[in-house]
Amino acid sequence: MSRPMTLKAGWKALAPFFRTSAQAGRWLALGGFLAVLTLVGSLGLLGLSGAFLTGAAIAGLAPATAAAFNFFMPGAGVRFFAVLRTVSRWGDRVTTHEGVFRWLAGLRVWLYGRLSRLSPNQLAGRHSGDLLNRLMRDIDALDNLHPRVLLPLAAAAVVLSALVLVFVMVAPGLAWLPLLVLAGAVVILPLAGWWLGSRLLPSLIHQRAALRANLLDDIEGLEDWSLHAPAWAQQRALTLATSDAWLRTQRHSARRAAALRAAVTLGIGLLAWVALGLLASEPTTGRVSGPWITALVLLLLGCAEALLPLAGACLDLPGTAAAAQRVQQLAEQPPALRFADQGPQPVDGSIRIQNLRFEWDRHTPVFKDWQLDIRHGEHVLLTGESGGGKSTLIQLLTRFADPQHGSIQVGGAELQSLDEVTLRRHLTCATQFTWAKTATLADNLRLARPDATDAELLSVLALVGLDPAEMGWQDGLSTWVEEGGASLSGGQRRRLSIARALLTEAPITLLDEPSEGLDLASERELVQRVTAHLHGRTLLWVSHREDLNHTFDRMIRIPA
Repeated sequence: MSRPMTLKAGWKALAPFFRTSAQAGRWLALGGFLAVLTLVGSLGLLGLSGAFLTGAAIAGLAPATAAAFNFFMPGAGVRFFAVLRTVSRWGDRVTTHEGVFRWLAGLRVWLYGRLSRLSPNQLAGRHSGDLLNRLMRDIDALDNLHPRVLLPLAAAAVVLSALVLVFVMVAPGLAWLPLLVLAGAVVILPLAGWWLGSRLLPSLIHQRAALRANLLDDIEGLEDWSLHAPAWAQQRALTLATSDAWLRTQRHSARRAAALRAAVTLGIGLLAWVALGLLASEPTTGRVSGPWITALVLLLLGCAEALLPLAGACLDLPGTAAAAQRVQQLAEQPPALRFADQGPQPVDGSIRIQNLRFEWDRHTPVFKDWQLDIRHGEHVLLTGESGGGKSTLIQLLTRFADPQHGSIQVGGAELQSLDEVTLRRHLTCATQFTWAKTATLADNLRLARPDATDAELLSVLALVGLDPAEMGWQDGLSTWVEEGGASLSGGQRRRLSIARALLTEAPITLLDEPSEGLDLASERELVQRVTAHLHGRTLLWVSHREDLNHTFDRMIRIPA
């Protein structure tokens, strides 16, 4: 089990998330106000009902007092507090949830923006399950902060402070009782919850992340696991062990939360008995009437409604802090590549590389003093042995990585001096790792150019051999594409990627193994269509097949 999280570390992790956007903040503030009204309605209903029933019972002892007793005002007050409690509780749930949903959505956009600054190589160093867990589950865990901790804590502090004033006015000698409840809500309960959950809840967060990563490994490698029974048995045992540990931690956490709630209930009950005993011990003083004795005791008992929800929330707070810590660690990761805020504008589609040196690590050098010169509008076939650096060159040209030495110029401007918007507008690329999102065919294409018309989308699909009519897709551009492009074949996903690249109409187009998996006739047809479409614009076609050289202006072979 992991080391307990200290209060200092928890405060440091949670502090950046206390702030909310203005839009979400308004909803949460309204929710906090309604939470105060809910507690006022609950305590008012309980106290007034008890006082009313006690007063009615006392008045009924004699005909004269029964006739003089006012049934209408207390009855109206009971109805008022009942309606207030119901309406404000409903409003609290609606407004608080709306504010939290807006806040979490903003957090996801913020975190995704931080992730978008990282290079693909940085992201590749993290497990996809870990990234998904931080973007989804860890941010979901932060919903404990405002609706379950901060807002109820603030509401409890306001209402219990008012209760102290009530005791000061009616029974000043017993004002220490609601003061003790107030201290329990604001100080004792959060500290007790933190102490009980500081070791368990962070472990629960990390175990959940590990379980999700293992499950994703199980699913993504299902075909491979089916071919090797011993490896699958080992992986299955690892996943089940992680699941068992997670469930055990959940069980321990639930038991501690139940124990903390039981302690709160017991403490409130004991305080109510103390109040009843002290108030009943001086019946002849006349300072506190019978109805007020009942009301004050019931008001103390009603404090449980404010404290019991806080018990579980405070116990979960270390887990919330651990989730916030994981989110913050990901958000604060510095990008390996930095773009200029405003760079020069390339003048054409030329590419010039001089004295290029690049290596992924000192054991795998890729380029050493390499030169390349491509004129504007030239169509070049780039070939070479597998692992010779063809895809690496694409990553360098798109600035997914920077060389250790040398110069790369695009349109006469140094590549590293360009801002990212200019680079992506001037240079488009379709890599060999194709991807599609869960959406329509049109939505996937408009990732490249949101303002493209349906006619333009159909035209580029026909160009790459994905005409919906010829493919038998009756829904046309509304054809649904499943996650990752699972509903498409490998060749269709590749053509969709090419279509996206062509839609941008950039001066330079880079295509990495675009015809992989196609037969020779389909490949030649695709080459002819693409080169004709890109006439006057620069094209770098990467392929391990050299028999296409007659279609291009020039063929360059990267030496092994």
